[in-house]
Amino acid sequence: MSLKITSVVRVDFEIISYKTINSTNLYAYDLGKLGKRNKIVVSEIQTHGKGRLDRSWFSNKGGLYFSVLMDIKDVGKLEKINFLGSLSVVETLKEFSDKKFEIKWPNDVLFENKKICGILTELNVSSGYLVLGIGLNINNTIDSEIKEIGTSLKEIENLEFNVDLILNKFIEIFTKNLKIDDELLLERYKKYSKTMFKNVNLIILEKTVTGKVVDISYNGIHINTGNYVEVFNAGDCIHLR
Repeated sequence: MSLKITSVVRVDFEIISYKTINSTNLYAYDLGKLGKRNKIVVSEIQTHGKGRLDRSWFSNKGGLYFSVLMDIKDVGKLEKINFLGSLSVVETLKEFSDKKFEIKWPNDVLFENKKICGILTELNVSSGYLVLGIGLNINNTIDSEIKEIGTSLKEIENLEFNVDLILNKFIEIFTKNLKIDDELLLERYKKYSKTMFKNVNLIILEKTVTGKVVDISYNGIHINTGNYVEVFNAGDCIHLR
């Protein structure tokens, strides 16, 4: 871990910035254990960026990698945190681009079927806090291993962006979205959903469920498997063509 650059207050969050860190989520999670709240840990590079399902997140310079540490009670309905995070990312991107960004359930943000943002939420229910980790590709070069499935804002717009400006805009939008009605938040999320009404494979451990998505709620994804509708609150969702 390198020397901390700065620590400033924005809105209700203290921003703690690093040049290089192993994982902003790991660092924020440890701060939570110490009783800290309302922190945003951001780093220019992560050496061990974390994705969903124990995947790695490529975190080279130019991207925006940060984790929001919050008290669970400040979120309200706990199930909405993934909706809150991904919606706020889409609305932030739309401040800098007029392109069409969509959300793949539960919280991946896509542009033309390529991932531009991944989100990982980690909970510590016994201590009453959560960490919302966000990896957003801004000016970073997409690794050749994921070139077919990943993109960045720079690639989309052919422009360099101010990463700090994008972070500040996210905080502004996220803070506003925290205060809106749960049903309105869900409605706005579904407006950007690419998963609604799609045929999908939902991989849950060693089981795969195939069917058409008929709704998304705070309870999970509603899939018509042919004979009846089942609701799942976790899984790896794959869109079928």
